[in-house]
Amino acid sequence: MAGRLAKDDLTPRAAELVLAACRGDAALERALTGVPVQEEARRERADGPGQGIFLSEIRVRGFRGIGPQARLPLAPGPGLTVVTGRNGSGKSSFAEAAELAMTGYNARWTRARHDVWRQGWRNLHQSDTAVELELVQAAQKTTTDKTTIRRQWAPDDDLAQGVWTQDNEPFDPSRWHEALETYRPFLPYSELATVLDAQPEDLYEAMHRLLGLEAITEAQQALAEHRKRLAEIVARPHDRRARVRADLLASQDERARRAAELLGSDSPDLDAIADLALGADVGTGTNLLHQIVDVTLPPDDEIDRVRELLDQALGAVTVVATDNAQDSLRCSEILRLAIQLQESAKDSHRNQTCPVCDLGRLDGMWLYKAKERAEHLAKAAAELHEAADRLDIAVAATRALCLPVPEVLTEAQGVLDTTVVLQAWHAWMDCVSIDDPVRLRQEIFDRYADLIQAVDQLKSVAREQIERRDLVWRPMAIALFEWHSQAQQALADAEVLADVTEAENWIRKTAATLRSERIAPFAKESQRIWERLRQQSNVDLGAVRLGGTRNVELDVSVDGVSNSALAVMSQGELHSLGLSLFLPRAMVDESPFRFVVIDDPVQAMDPSKVDGLAQVLADVGLTRQVVVFTHDERLVEALRRLRLSATVWEVCRGEESVVRVRLADDPVGRCLGDARAMRGDEDLPDALRAELVASCCRAALEAASHARFRRERLSRGMPHAEVERVLECALTTRQKLALAVLDDLTEPQKLLPHLEDVVGSWAVDLLMACRVGGESGDLDVLIRDTELLAGWLQR
Repeated sequence: MAGRLAKDDLTPRAAELVLAACRGDAALERALTGVPVQEEARRERADGPGQGIFLSEIRVRGFRGIGPQARLPLAPGPGLTVVTGRNGSGKSSFAEAAELAMTGYNARWTRARHDVWRQGWRNLHQSDTAVELELVQAAQKTTTDKTTIRRQWAPDDDLAQGVWTQDNEPFDPSRWHEALETYRPFLPYSELATVLDAQPEDLYEAMHRLLGLEAITEAQQALAEHRKRLAEIVARPHDRRARVRADLLASQDERARRAAELLGSDSPDLDAIADLALGADVGTGTNLLHQIVDVTLPPDDEIDRVRELLDQALGAVTVVATDNAQDSLRCSEILRLAIQLQESAKDSHRNQTCPVCDLGRLDGMWLYKAKERAEHLAKAAAELHEAADRLDIAVAATRALCLPVPEVLTEAQGVLDTTVVLQAWHAWMDCVSIDDPVRLRQEIFDRYADLIQAVDQLKSVAREQIERRDLVWRPMAIALFEWHSQAQQALADAEVLADVTEAENWIRKTAATLRSERIAPFAKESQRIWERLRQQSNVDLGAVRLGGTRNVELDVSVDGVSNSALAVMSQGELHSLGLSLFLPRAMVDESPFRFVVIDDPVQAMDPSKVDGLAQVLADVGLTRQVVVFTHDERLVEALRRLRLSATVWEVCRGEESVVRVRLADDPVGRCLGDARAMRGDEDLPDALRAELVASCCRAALEAASHARFRRERLSRGMPHAEVERVLECALTTRQKLALAVLDDLTEPQKLLPHLEDVVGSWAVDLLMACRVGGESGDLDVLIRDTELLAGWLQR
């Protein structure tokens, strides 16, 4: 991944996110928050089940169609094993038991729409139920040290209960889970029939696990989830802005109108919106109301202090300001001047007549008395001046209380009626021009009381309007603030979203490339298998791809025209295609399992596809242990006719679910074996024994004839369907022999002369004996001659 990143033109931030996503959710979270991505230690792979695992034996007791314990021995190594038996013989019980023992469930029961499969898992004739799977690893030097997986149930246990062990120790499903999910070696008929019409993601997941791209897929999913989350955050303010703005436009509040104006911009001013939402910018009208509420007057303690100062100054003036106070002041001034005149006169003029009255003498005695009186008058004048100064100060302080009229009272005229307050304030301000301190004292504080009352009433009205406006504005402010928070977050996440989107697009493209590269070998193998299985089908299988919508895309064409597989394929063709997709997955070198178990793959296949199936299974058996369960004899017949190596086991079920497993001969050998067994059964009446032996001999000759006719006709290129149609027309033993020997069904009368000439008269006698039921001769001779003639037919 790092190498591909280095070659592509990807921004450093996006490349960092790709690597972080591949390392896991925690690393991606750190990278998104700005924490540098650190190289993490590679996670150790969990201990798996081992490698090179083969099946050695399947043992079943009290399960499905098997009563007392039955054993299916298997050669633990590459090769093809076919397990045959009629429907109900118990052969599929072995396949289901093996799957249940190893995986803990059965696909056929899991997919069933009703509970009948799960309810009938116990055998009616055996209450003690157990399934065992004996495994051998190819890496082991001997086969004596085998691994046994066992599931055992008490009579009262449900299917989910019981004891699950491996070599008598508790079974650990976690060790096997990943391998079984990825390289599942079991293909039951229920899955084979629904490979294509099942949920598309099921087949996708099964194939995708083989490619080893889970980390990249998980990284892509993680980036996609973060991209969706970030995209939602980034889009949320845009989606919500229209609704918030519509609510704001419907309001008469100037703040709402201002906010609506801001939101109407292509790039809204988030700081201004925050000021509005938080009240820092409250709008023109509301701001004036708040300014009115904030109008200040001199505090009460200041008013009280100035009033007290003025009262004290007026009181002091009242005390010293008597009626003759002014005369005393003037007299004091006259005495001061007279004393200065006396003291400045020369000695010869010190005893002079008063210049004012021209009667008294300004002598030393007068000077002494004048100074004494002047001192007294000066003291009284000083007290009067001091009281006057204090009064001037108090008057000035009182006038200073009168503050100018606030401009807001004039500006707010359109919002509130401030007339009363303005009048009261101007009346209060007029006190500044009052010269009489006593009148000033009387007017200013009374007018101040009127002003206080008017201002308080105006503030009360302003507060009511503010509260009324805020009651309407508050929900809009909250919505605006929430939008602002979302917009800020979106602004912060927009850049991150761009990086995550770039990283996701890159990893999606890279994952698709890697999927195509890694699935190519599987697709090629699927095509090769399909070519072997299709035989005379006109359906072509092209590329096999893993689509971006978590489905498997199959290029299927009919006579060169593309079409849907489900629309054009027969059930047999779908089975063949299912095998074509399953086998390459089960045969990868990374799989720990060197075996595959396939249940009933022959159903719905025409004879030509059975031949292809036999060849494919034999090829797989060169490197894998292939175990096939089928009730259809055509697969075994095809294997023998095509001389393909295979071990054939036959499953027979008797009374009370007693199941026997035996090696199966070819049909001729089996019929001759049955004939010999009946020949030796002394409990049979002679006539019945002779008839049964003759019937088995006839069956042996017919089987040999069928095999010869199929071999000859198929070698000349006749279609399988035509061969089978001709065989169906042969009803008697002689007709079947005529087809095999003379290649002609219409002239069976030529058969006996031809046999007498080519084989000998004994062959004619043999046919006659088989026809009459063996009454005319020795049964041992009948069996011997049947074997000889069957051998001649098979050459």
